[in-house]
Amino acid sequence: MTRWIVMTLFLTALSSRPLGAAAEPSAPALAHAIDRLGTTGRVLYVAAHPDDENTRLLAYLANIRHLQVAYLSMTRGGGGQNLIGTEQGALLDVIRTEELLAARRIDGARQYFTRMRDFGYSKRADETLAQWGHEEALADVVWVIRTFQPDVVITRFTELPPNHGHHTASAILAREAFAAAADPARFPEQLRGGVAVWQARRLVNNVPMFGGTGTPPAGALALDVGAYDPRLGLGMGELAARSRSQHKSQGFGVPEQRGPIVEYFMPVAGAAPAKDLLDGVDVTWGRFGATAAGYAKAIADAQRTLDRDHPERAVPALVRAHAELDRLRDEPRVRDARTALAEAIAGAAGVFARANAAQPTVAPGGTVDVELEVVTRGTPATIQRVDLPGAAAPPATPLAASEKKLLKLPVTIAAAAPPTQPAWLVAPPLPGRYEVASREVLAEPRVPALQAMVDLAIGGRTVRLVRPVVHAWTDRVHGERERPFAIAPAATVTPLRDAVLAPGKQAPLDLRVRAGRDAVTGTVELALPAGWTATPASHAVTLAKAGDEVVVRFDVRAAPKAAAGEARPVVRIAGTAVSLREDVIDHAHIPVQLVLRPASVRLVPLELRLPAGRVAYIRGSGDTIAADLAHVGVAIEELDDDALRTADLSRYTAVIVGIRAYNTRAAAARAHPRLLAYAERGGTLIVQYHTVDLIGPVGPTGFELGRDRITDETAAPTFLERGEPLLARPNALTAADFDGWVQERGIYFAKKWDASARPLLRFTDPGEAPLDGALVVQRLGKGRFIYTGLALFRQLPAGVPGAYRLLANLIGGGA
Repeated sequence: MTRWIVMTLFLTALSSRPLGAAAEPSAPALAHAIDRLGTTGRVLYVAAHPDDENTRLLAYLANIRHLQVAYLSMTRGGGGQNLIGTEQGALLDVIRTEELLAARRIDGARQYFTRMRDFGYSKRADETLAQWGHEEALADVVWVIRTFQPDVVITRFTELPPNHGHHTASAILAREAFAAAADPARFPEQLRGGVAVWQARRLVNNVPMFGGTGTPPAGALALDVGAYDPRLGLGMGELAARSRSQHKSQGFGVPEQRGPIVEYFMPVAGAAPAKDLLDGVDVTWGRFGATAAGYAKAIADAQRTLDRDHPERAVPALVRAHAELDRLRDEPRVRDARTALAEAIAGAAGVFARANAAQPTVAPGGTVDVELEVVTRGTPATIQRVDLPGAAAPPATPLAASEKKLLKLPVTIAAAAPPTQPAWLVAPPLPGRYEVASREVLAEPRVPALQAMVDLAIGGRTVRLVRPVVHAWTDRVHGERERPFAIAPAATVTPLRDAVLAPGKQAPLDLRVRAGRDAVTGTVELALPAGWTATPASHAVTLAKAGDEVVVRFDVRAAPKAAAGEARPVVRIAGTAVSLREDVIDHAHIPVQLVLRPASVRLVPLELRLPAGRVAYIRGSGDTIAADLAHVGVAIEELDDDALRTADLSRYTAVIVGIRAYNTRAAAARAHPRLLAYAERGGTLIVQYHTVDLIGPVGPTGFELGRDRITDETAAPTFLERGEPLLARPNALTAADFDGWVQERGIYFAKKWDASARPLLRFTDPGEAPLDGALVVQRLGKGRFIYTGLALFRQLPAGVPGAYRLLANLIGGGA
């Protein structure tokens, strides 16, 4: 074999590889793929959220040991905060799903999920399991174990509190599933279609050594995972950092580590390891007996003949291996090897295949031109069959050793085709979990709207390549980009706000209507809750071309004593009612996502008095508070970096610092002394929650943040100073103003404050000591500094009236 050269650019290519084609078959990627085909060992890593996975260990197992390794995340992480945008909830789940997939493309592992939702921070495992549904969560973990069939299961966390309840629950469920997956009496409905009981050999805990400090427990197995891979020119600590840094919505960029990295493991169940995680496990194809000998020899021959500059020399051996798989019993390892071998054969032969749609979306009943691009670069091949739903099968097409074929395939989308949605967003979710039609989607994080099955004859053997249909286009900054092709309705109707509040008068409700096909003519209506009216009753819309859009406005009004409720926007086209909204998620590190969901907007009557004057807002990360305040009539201006340096702050009644602004905007952190001076001259400075990883201060001298939080969104408030103007003017606050809050009361409460500062509210989580750091006010000269860890960034967009009333009081300084 030609001596390998260092190819550090491989990681850049792999992290941004096309959706519609396999990973670029670079020499290092192909060598690793073939080495993995020679092993049967499998490891499943289990934790709770995106970013909980130990990417150093995953990278080591996948790229040094060449095992099949997977990460099972109990949730998709949508209950956290967003450092790169305003998406929350389900949309943040979409982002973090894609970030996990981007991370796995780098470290070489696979990705699984359960149906469980990240409903926010939980302090107890029993609370988490109750919210998720203990048996439902366990069934999902059992399903993943039975279908992936790991030899070793590894938990990130232990069952010992204190810890995030999701973390400890993931460890509990892994332990229970380790046994239940092998018990035919547990979840017997899963045992069909080739799914069988499975007993992993051992369950171990990856001892948390966060920050590299601490002493491992006695008897812990030590494993150096920092090995250097000369093919990539990277150590696993470097590779892992690139993987972990894909969690950009959480601000989890990390430095690359080089040299030894020791991980520790403690046995939990099964046979304890003596010297290695895979002790006692046959990781070769010998576990299949003598019938696998031919396959193992063919893979060994492929490893021997693979040449950096002539990878096609490995094709004959790979083709023999593909044929030898037909001799083995049908089970997950064999099925997965057959799929991976097809890609390895194509990669070694230099074959490129992609199905590219001429447009990103099409409506049911419409047509779209799909171009199947197949390129050979060193080995002849024949396109024997193309199976693309809605398209006529093209004739067999031979390609010479270096040739490109573009097959034009017009596709007709069925009139009854459902819109493309993440499988876990099709049905309305429960508080603790998403509902899916089948657990099979737990192994398919992204189900394509269309995919082409391409049967290629290479080296005398037919292999099948599966290519999801994508839409590729050229971005003038980023170059060629791809996004998943989607089936969209004839039109979507998207509320520009999730909640509309009517403060004693009519309020505007704006809807963006967007055409999914040409020549859309229809009417837009609102299905209203009891006690609400809308003017006008409907809007006529005409949109000439697919992609055209228009914004229509309804003025909604609540009758006296009308309750809050959900309005459902509907667009009626030729007798068909469509009520779907669309959200486009476009961040450079993940593919563009079109998210279709049922359209709904919350209508909320609001009794609100606003203070006089203008308000300045310093945007932080991922909040909509400036727009929320403007919606109810607050005169508000956002301060950019130049304004933070030079603006006349005395023009403003109050300056509000957005969530994590000091964490994420250097200009905001540098402006802190200027903002304190503004308060001392008579202004009101309101700082919302920040995390403790601050470079500088968040408040006056003596003020310090902590990590305390109140996770029970129903926790009763105690007013510590009943006569406090901030709680009484211009809106007289009561306990009722804390009804209907979502997810949590607040996070990152104040920990210490000056003797002249006063906490105004007290909250208590069940079974814990009360916390007073949710809202702290301190006089500064002629003005005041206010810190609040209350989760206003969640409450205002959700339309919680009491949050608006409280923030109005803070802005007015109790005047």
